[in-house]
Amino acid sequence: MTNPENTTIVDSSKSQNYSFVHVENPNNNITPIIFNGQNYDEWFRAFLLALLAKGKSEYLDGTVTKPAVTAANYSAWRSTNALVTAWILNSLDSSIRRTISLRPEAKQVWTDIKNRFCQNNDASIYRLQADLLACRQGTTESLMAYYGRMTAIWDDILDTDPLPSCSCNPCSCDWVQIMAARRDKKRVRDFLMGLDDRFDNARSNILGTNPLPALEFVYNRLLQEEGVRSLHPMKTETRLETMAFATRVTHGHKNSGGGEGGTP
Repeated sequence: MTNPENTTIVDSSKSQNYSFVHVENPNNNITPIIFNGQNYDEWFRAFLLALLAKGKSEYLDGTVTKPAVTAANYSAWRSTNALVTAWILNSLDSSIRRTISLRPEAKQVWTDIKNRFCQNNDASIYRLQADLLACRQGTTESLMAYYGRMTAIWDDILDTDPLPSCSCNPCSCDWVQIMAARRDKKRVRDFLMGLDDRFDNARSNILGTNPLPALEFVYNRLLQEEGVRSLHPMKTETRLETMAFATRVTHGHKNSGGGEGGTP
């Protein structure tokens, strides 16, 4: 005999996420990234991540479908659909928002934006490669800030042009590991290429290492170099103060008559 306390009853009408949380505010902006027409990839990832956290991403990928108007869950769907649509519009710059056609479903609004602004992969990869080549550390820029800019570009490239996968099941050719190793070496070379000239000696030493160290090692090694360099201005300033003090003492001694040419 089945114990009724251990029996799970699945309501097929609730198999899709039609839930609406009344504490959610449709006037909120759920992501700090505002789409301005030029940053589609960054905005897309940030908005989708925020929607995933709220459990409403199904309204964009078509998992949740519009129920019949007479269905019991239609009211919940309509409220949540309007909420997601409002969040999309709130994350757009006003210049973009004015050009978006208000469709009856959030998925339609989302798709309309994607069709208009999402570049094809080749164009996106070309732009990202150009950004990577142009990425150079400023003369006063910290290593951490420069590394952060490089990492953002690398992540965008990987999202747009992911590493190829092998057809083995399970993998026996190590193709993925080989490609990942090649990618990591290229990242080290990219990082070193854009370094400011003040790291010339450290860069030469790293490039002379065989095999080339991992990116994390290179970054930490250069951070130590930057830390040592940051102490030099303090040492130089201390030396100058000491020399200035010695000069004042010497001049004061001469002016008091104790030096050559003084009044007897």
